[in-house]
Amino acid sequence: MIEIDKTMEKSNSTSESLLNKEHIHKEDICKRQFADVDKGWAWVVLAGSFGTFCLMGGTQFASGIVHMILLEKYQTSVSLTSVAGAVHTSLISIGAPLSSFVLERNSCRVAIVTCGCLFFLGYLGTAFAPNIECVIFTYGVVAGVGGALGFTASMVVVGYNFQRRRNIAMGIAVAGVGFGITFLAPLIQFIYKEYGSFGFFLLISAIYAQSIVFGMLAIPSKLELYTKARRTEQAVAENNKNGFSSRCPKLKDSLSILTNKELLLLCFGLFNFGLGTYLIYLHLPRYIVEKGFTPEVAANLVSLSGILTVIGRILTGSIATVKFIRDDILYCLPMFILGIMTIIYPYISSTFVGNLIFAIFLGSFYGNVYVLTTSVSVKHVGIVNLAKAIGIQYFFAGLGILLGPILAGVIVDNGGTYEDSFYTAAGILSGTASFVSKSKPLETET
Repeated sequence: MIEIDKTMEKSNSTSESLLNKEHIHKEDICKRQFADVDKGWAWVVLAGSFGTFCLMGGTQFASGIVHMILLEKYQTSVSLTSVAGAVHTSLISIGAPLSSFVLERNSCRVAIVTCGCLFFLGYLGTAFAPNIECVIFTYGVVAGVGGALGFTASMVVVGYNFQRRRNIAMGIAVAGVGFGITFLAPLIQFIYKEYGSFGFFLLISAIYAQSIVFGMLAIPSKLELYTKARRTEQAVAENNKNGFSSRCPKLKDSLSILTNKELLLLCFGLFNFGLGTYLIYLHLPRYIVEKGFTPEVAANLVSLSGILTVIGRILTGSIATVKFIRDDILYCLPMFILGIMTIIYPYISSTFVGNLIFAIFLGSFYGNVYVLTTSVSVKHVGIVNLAKAIGIQYFFAGLGILLGPILAGVIVDNGGTYEDSFYTAAGILSGTASFVSKSKPLETET
């Protein structure tokens, strides 16, 4: 019996050794196959992604100035003029599935370059637009679709160029949004003051054409080429399996992803996150003024939150690289913290310190969810389906962004107060964090 046990032990040891060697061999093959990931040109691609996100942050700030310019230039109603800005802002997220389609059929590079072209044409067309209806098309639709192409592709391209350092790289990339809000704001204001409405749109079109340069840097990595080949193989296999019954394999493939329950939870989370945070940002400046502070103080506090979101996103990416930190928990944590602070805020908003504390928390935790969207999505759907998954999630986020201001208006117009809006946002954010945290990551490929 002892000899049999020893033989079995030796056999098991040999099997484990072979399995370990096979695993190490596969890892070595993977490292050789994706040798350009996490180093070399990947950091240049990251710089281009940061630059594109910087322009995205700038366009978010510029929407307020554009609204003011359009009111003065065309002398139309506020509601009609606001359509242009609403379409532009919401399309950046709602149009994410279109970006996923473009970058899957071509590449992230093509999507970002197209983003720059559409930004250029949209702003240039707005400079020559004869009426507000044309502006809704040029600025709202053309530039809005351009933003959608660039936003999603700039996020996905980081996932294709980083594996081990993916979270910190994503933190650096999306920090560009806060950087753009903070540092492009004075430039945008200066351009309008010095050159008027016509010169403003001409110069802005030239600035946003720089997305073409950033896109040209995004040379497809070996991992991106690999995922494209895998998607092609899967599509061919699906067509061969179903014969001629599958007329729209791309659409069928996208719809099949929606059967992933964890992905649906992430979609639900980003929808409510967009709904809650945009509801807060809509009423925050006016609420601070009603509490007895000057508009300048309100503007400075909002600007401070923009600066802090840069720091918060980079820190989130850094913390997520720690081995014992679960990025899915870190994904939900900002929602929960913002929810709790928004409940407390009305009770401390009568003092400057109270408003300062809320601005610090808002800036530090707003947008941190976007840092981890890529890594969390990869765990649920795999790298091959990353583009589609992010596109679907940001479509839902865009719906939340579009409906948030509407919900805020309904609350106030029907006898509610700004405090009621904040309590609603708090309930949405904290409840969403508890619900989304129930999702269980799957073991999928890189």
